[in-house]
Amino acid sequence: MMFGYNVKDDYSAKGDGTTDDTTSIQNAINAAHIDGGGTVFFPTGTYLITAVLTIYSNTTLQGSAQGATSIVQNGVPAHIYGKDVSFVTIKDITFKGPGMNAPWGGGITFDRENSGNTEGIDFENVTLDGIVGNAITINCPITSSFTNVKVVGVVGDGFSFTNSGTSVVMNNCYAITCTQAGYNFAQLNYSTINSCAVEVCGIGFYLNNNCNNIALIGCGAEDQIHRNDDYPGIDYKINGGVGNSMISCYSRNNYEHGIGISLNGGNPTIIGYRQIGECPTSIVGDKNLHVELINSSCNSTMELKSGTVGQSGTTANRPSTNLYVGYQYYDTDLNKTIWYDGSAWKDASNTNIE
Repeated sequence: MMFGYNVKDDYSAKGDGTTDDTTSIQNAINAAHIDGGGTVFFPTGTYLITAVLTIYSNTTLQGSAQGATSIVQNGVPAHIYGKDVSFVTIKDITFKGPGMNAPWGGGITFDRENSGNTEGIDFENVTLDGIVGNAITINCPITSSFTNVKVVGVVGDGFSFTNSGTSVVMNNCYAITCTQAGYNFAQLNYSTINSCAVEVCGIGFYLNNNCNNIALIGCGAEDQIHRNDDYPGIDYKINGGVGNSMISCYSRNNYEHGIGISLNGGNPTIIGYRQIGECPTSIVGDKNLHVELINSSCNSTMELKSGTVGQSGTTANRPSTNLYVGYQYYDTDLNKTIWYDGSAWKDASNTNIE
């Protein structure tokens, strides 16, 4: 058997979209588990499930192609559930839920009870569509990767990583039309989000509850909308944490009360941020913030407290555009911090600096 456990050839799944294939698929997963792990292969087809599939460690679910293999359900709590799992791979499969108007129909959940973390999760070329509940929920992921994963039409979060986690890499992922956040990371640490996109969510990228050393690189957020007071139409929201950065990220937000970036405490670095659209505020921050803001281009007003913004460089490289009252700059030639008061640079003694 080329792929170890073929749900059609070996376990009699039909893949015709109408026959209940739950038992056949679960039997294949169970057989791989009994043998210590393996690859469960789904040939081209549409596989209907009527109960949650339980997955175990050291298991790969392999489809024939992202658009050719589908697992569909119509109102069960999740497509796939795993507890205390590690080294699970899902590739080349589309998961279809009942749609956003259904009462229930969850996606993929990996939870913990006795394990310290959820290690070695690998999703590649995976789509989740029409999910009620978070599309992907992983409790404390570590050393895990997500490549070309798309979530669309979700009542909840698109990607939800909870209770810490480390060393997560996301490449070319996409969240569209989620009623909460496209990406919601709680206490995640030293991880990279690379060239990912989000549209039409309540919050695009949400670094929640003191994430640390998260790098958002070349990400884009467009057309977030007001979902409710907790998810009010923000492209990027960072709550606390140390060492977080946004590098060459983009916003287009036209919501009449929308925000490009919302910052609450912490010391993020923002480099090369570009914001367009008609939302009233490009960047807003509270008094507990200290942000490094470098080479950004914003169409809308910034609302940052005096003394909370910092950038460093030589006198010759002192910025002359996108300035506002309270902008802070550490002049390495002068060896001191200066502030812009709306018309001139001043030092801590309120002396004009040339």
